[in-house]
Amino acid sequence: MNQAVLTLLCAVLFGVSLVHSAGHGAGISQRCLCRGRMLKAVKPRYILAVELFPPSASCSKTEIILTLTGKGKGKGRGKRLKVCLDPYEKQGRRLLKSKGIQNKKQKNRGRKGRNKKSDDKDD
Repeated sequence: MNQAVLTLLCAVLFGVSLVHSAGHGAGISQRCLCRGRMLKAVKPRYILAVELFPPSASCSKTEIILTLTGKGKGKGRGKRLKVCLDPYEKQGRRLLKSKGIQNKKQKNRGRKGRNKKSDDKDD
């Protein structure tokens, strides 16, 4: 009887530990606020607030979260809605530039991003 109880106890502990660890991936999990699809642009008149989150230990991406008014027709009328804006699109780059944050992906792209000394070396 003791061996059966011990075997059952080990099986229960193994099952509990398996269920507990099922949510943890093998790699580093990131806790980004923006998941999935991001908006390319939003009409400025609908924006109430802008929150910028630079890359950090919990998320390696720059995130732009907009709080929008719920104007118009339909279910969302009168509610405040939070959406994510793509920092690599035109409106997102403008917001980051106005706040003094530069995206590493866009840094030094094209001829305008080069400094004067590198232009002299090309000629």
